[in-house]
Amino acid sequence: MGKQYSRRELIAIALSRGWSVSEKRGKGSHALAIKEGERPFPIPQKISPGVHDMIKKRLGIKD
Repeated sequence: MGKQYSRRELIAIALSRGWSVSEKRGKGSHALAIKEGERPFPIPQKISPGVHDMIKKRLGIKD
């Protein structure tokens, strides 16, 4: 299963890997991660295990 990252840690990793994260563009309490040539994805306030794995995969986190 790997390490569980907090929302703040996932946003920091996204920023370090070239994604821009907008707190205002997401729906409700979601932040939106955007990168040129990539499909944007939301980072919700409360992250379920399945969504957590999807975000890790999109960010290329292997652990």
